[in-house]
Amino acid sequence: MKKLFTLAFLLPVAATMFAQPANVNVSNTTYFEGEPYVAVNPTNHNNVVIAWMALDVNTLFRVGIKTKVSFDGGLTWGNMHVQPHFGSGWGSADVSMQFRSNGTLYLSYIDYKASADSGGVFITHSLDGGITWSAPTQVWNANTEDPSKLPLDRPWLAADNSGTANDGMFYITTKPAPWIPAPNRPYLKVSSDSGQTWSAYRYIDTTNYLVGNIIQAPMATLTTSADGALCIAYPSYLASQSVYPKIFFAKSYNHGNSFTYHDLLVGGTPVTDTLYKLGYRLAANPSNPNQLAYAFMEQPYGDPDIFICTTNDGGNTWSAPLRVNDDAQGNGKAQDMVWADYDTNGKLVVTWRDRRNGSGTGFYQSSDTYCAVSTDNGATFMPNMRLSSMTAPFDSILEQKGNDFLSCRLLNDTIYAAWGDVRTGNLNIFFAKTSDSTGITSTMTTVDGEENDISVYPNPSSDKIVLSFGDEMKQPVTVKIFSGNGQQVMAQSFAGGTLKATMDISQLGAGVYFISIESGKNILQTKKLVITR
Repeated sequence: MKKLFTLAFLLPVAATMFAQPANVNVSNTTYFEGEPYVAVNPTNHNNVVIAWMALDVNTLFRVGIKTKVSFDGGLTWGNMHVQPHFGSGWGSADVSMQFRSNGTLYLSYIDYKASADSGGVFITHSLDGGITWSAPTQVWNANTEDPSKLPLDRPWLAADNSGTANDGMFYITTKPAPWIPAPNRPYLKVSSDSGQTWSAYRYIDTTNYLVGNIIQAPMATLTTSADGALCIAYPSYLASQSVYPKIFFAKSYNHGNSFTYHDLLVGGTPVTDTLYKLGYRLAANPSNPNQLAYAFMEQPYGDPDIFICTTNDGGNTWSAPLRVNDDAQGNGKAQDMVWADYDTNGKLVVTWRDRRNGSGTGFYQSSDTYCAVSTDNGATFMPNMRLSSMTAPFDSILEQKGNDFLSCRLLNDTIYAAWGDVRTGNLNIFFAKTSDSTGITSTMTTVDGEENDISVYPNPSSDKIVLSFGDEMKQPVTVKIFSGNGQQVMAQSFAGGTLKATMDISQLGAGVYFISIESGKNILQTKKLVITR
């Protein structure tokens, strides 16, 4: 692995030289599935949850929010859960998720109906890693809170996990419904009780930092910094403020009561073809309050490319845009659907949809999902890596709304990514988990290339279990036991050279558990364990 990392860092290696990670079809239906959001439990990285919007056959094909959960790092996935609707004929969209540092998972989405316009923003939470969910509470009633604008589109959720005095604050931004004409403004609401109650809304923009009268859908993207600041980026174009279009950066340490504002991006060559998915993303380094990144699209070379601007002083000043995709400039191979995330060690990952492997140019091309990693806060990037295991052909469904975003997380040098593509002939949700330096899937690799036949017995058991590794393990292994709701309840390490090992499980209560057998970042096997009393 060390040799692979050295080559990837020092040589201009083409992305195709990296092994593509295994892709898992999480949704696997014949209906529409789009805009996935992936979350990873900070207390148990094997607990991965994906939420997305999908046509639901049980509600006469209204769009609903579905979730699935994995407790083995994405190898296998549990049953589907569908969030409820709140009105006759209503449909759902625009899911967002975040784990708190204690392992509680929160999910927000909109439930609404167009003509007659109605709906709102809702939030729910899960105490068991995404298996079961609380009854949703309403964040926003679009019929009573600025009803002429219907502020229920694209709500993003952020929770403060900074450990500062602001730890535990919740924030949701939103904007008017997509059919509401300009002028429009972005909104903010705040909760100090884990989403049970919410403040009155406020506009994020203000005098001298207004969105202006031209932008119809001024989406605000938000995050929280390591020192407890609420950070938001949003677009602006108003000639009395600037002859150039801008992205403003707003920052607040007092729960959004007041903001300081700075220019993040001025001018540029924005993508004007609305067939492309023009979303953007603000991310914050969870270990360094001075470092943030803004990922977006531009076309200075004639076709849409992925760019990043970063800051090393908390948002006061921002770097010039850096092109992230490393295919040839001006080749007509368009990129879109960008996302970004930081690891706790400061690494930065950017993911996007990429058409470099298509046969032609423009929007109507086959596509893949790619990513790139930076170890110096976006000053440079390692060679691009392909996350999709096959190139998906173009389908006309991709012209429609509902597949505007993909999602990723970067934790412990491992990329967790989810996206929608049409390789099956339907728009399905795919997941990949991969090393950030080698591109090799960390859920499938084995130590030293060995296929280890690991057995656990007796099973069921009441007091102790024996693990037989088949062949001698050349490297140390850690055996972790998780409860049925995904909480780690036990862990024990064994030295290299072990053939058999015994674990005392007498302190665990009766029930179904999961055993994860790991070596370094690699999950060798997962097993179900039944404990009887």
